[in-house]
Amino acid sequence: MKVIHIADIHLGAEPEKGAKWVKDRGREIWETFERAITYTEKVQADVLLIAGDMFHRQPLLRELKEVDYLFSTLTKTRVMIIAGNHDYMKQDSYYRSFLWCKNVSFFKSPGIERKDFPDLNLSVYGGSYYDREDIEPVYNQITVADEKKVNILLGHGGDAGHRPYDIEKLKASGFDYIAFGHIHMGGELVKNKVVQAGCLEPADRSDSGAKGFYEVEISKGKVQVKFVPFARRIYLPIEIAVTPEDTVMSVRQKVREEIETFGSQNMYSLRLVGQRDQVMQFSFEEFQKEGNICSFDDKTQPDYNLQELYQANKNNVLGWYMKEFLKKETLNEIERQALHYGIRAFDV
Repeated sequence: MKVIHIADIHLGAEPEKGAKWVKDRGREIWETFERAITYTEKVQADVLLIAGDMFHRQPLLRELKEVDYLFSTLTKTRVMIIAGNHDYMKQDSYYRSFLWCKNVSFFKSPGIERKDFPDLNLSVYGGSYYDREDIEPVYNQITVADEKKVNILLGHGGDAGHRPYDIEKLKASGFDYIAFGHIHMGGELVKNKVVQAGCLEPADRSDSGAKGFYEVEISKGKVQVKFVPFARRIYLPIEIAVTPEDTVMSVRQKVREEIETFGSQNMYSLRLVGQRDQVMQFSFEEFQKEGNICSFDDKTQPDYNLQELYQANKNNVLGWYMKEFLKKETLNEIERQALHYGIRAFDV
């Protein structure tokens, strides 16, 4: 049995809205989801698991119709869906009354319900959120009803406020595969058994690294899991080491080379470290010209000879200012910044 395990699609999210370098990240999230459905059809998956937060907020009726159309294009695949904490089953949610196409099974229960698929010798267990938070450890208490079947648990959670779980209890529960959503930094919590899918596309700047879904081959007694990178763009950090010999242009060149290496389509958090020539100043605007730089953190320090500078100015206001800092054996980050800002303010 071939299974595609996706979570945290966040349709309706609009990350980086207004950024000059991308017209519409919200549309890109929809397009990646559509590509994932096309991939599911291409590999003729038996099951598509959507482990919560298909939407970033309450879905609109027209959006559900669009998603349902995509599911209807799958000629073989059974689709299993639960609502997560973002798209939970609110009192007036369209999830409650929407009529899905025949190959879709939506787990509406606030508890855990079981759906059986005899032709696949499969039982899937799952349940939806009915509020933004749910602190009940519902997954710790489930055991399978029939161990002769392939048993899958479809869940959403993993932190204190969202259905926390105990890995050891999950391992002993009898499930062949446990498909989770909610934690965007996905991975195999138990190899080939308990998996957080991560998000399909990064929804904000904390969602760094590769994003996609899991392709799973399941037979009774054997499970093989493979991560499929699929996001159109990902967030990556760049850290550039600066020396006193560097200029603004040479540092820009270093940034440009990093972006060329890791992909111009991706989104970057830029951090500068090291020491710079005391006359050099770096600005966010300068580096945004090199690519999709979303954030900028200049941690460089001016290459001052502090003792020499103090001796040359000890009888003026700069020297008096520096003396208060140089009394200390070591300076913390805030004190270092204050010292360097003060020196710069005196036009040294």
